[in-house]
Amino acid sequence: MKKIFAVAAIAAGLSAAGAASAGTIFSEDFSGYSLPSTNGAMSSGVSSTSGDSFTTAYSYRTGTSNTGPNSMYDEGTWTIGTNPFAVHSLWVNLPSSNPFLMLNGATTDTVPPPAAYISNAISVAPGEYSYSYQLLNLCCNSDGPPGTPSVLQLWYYAPGASTPTNIDFTINTTPAANGWQTVSGTFDIAEPGGTIHLGLSDDSSIASGNDFGVDNIRLASVPEPAAWSLMILGFGGLGAVLRRRRGQVAIATA
Repeated sequence: MKKIFAVAAIAAGLSAAGAASAGTIFSEDFSGYSLPSTNGAMSSGVSSTSGDSFTTAYSYRTGTSNTGPNSMYDEGTWTIGTNPFAVHSLWVNLPSSNPFLMLNGATTDTVPPPAAYISNAISVAPGEYSYSYQLLNLCCNSDGPPGTPSVLQLWYYAPGASTPTNIDFTINTTPAANGWQTVSGTFDIAEPGGTIHLGLSDDSSIASGNDFGVDNIRLASVPEPAAWSLMILGFGGLGAVLRRRRGQVAIATA
């Protein structure tokens, strides 16, 4: 009976440690969005069937052709799709099984630059967080000119803050033909925590080739050292109890 209580206590400790390392608190894969059938600004944002939503300072394009007014030829535009070439005749022909956000970089030379993506509200506590997102250089295919790299700034802001807090600065020099790359890292959120929005901007104002795709944005809490210590001690204690029990069973059956 004592062994049962010991195992239960250790399991409770592991559960508490798991709660302290909450893991992913936000994810966005751009699936399930209901998109309009006409071009234009989307200042009110768009929502998905899973409850996700985002806003952008870019102008929406239906992407029903890869040339003409419904295509992604204009700077400062966005759409959600599965193949860049289907919405722009000079972008890479790289079909995906899942939809992702495609953007033709804005050429507006302002500080800060127009927001390409702003997430819905995310509840956070003070502490360390890890982030990651996938990035694709869209320009250009063999028919297009050499593309200039997009210069992406990941940031977050809290409601009421006068300026956003920069997290990561990435110059996307990976050739379009090389496919997706993953951008990741960590950052800290100071007291008092609360609600934030993740954002992504393109700091380049060059028109030619400044085009990119974004997918699988993730934000996760990083376990504190005390949580890791508790989990290690818990696993060690559980192993000791199980070894002792196996030894007693072996003696009893010898």
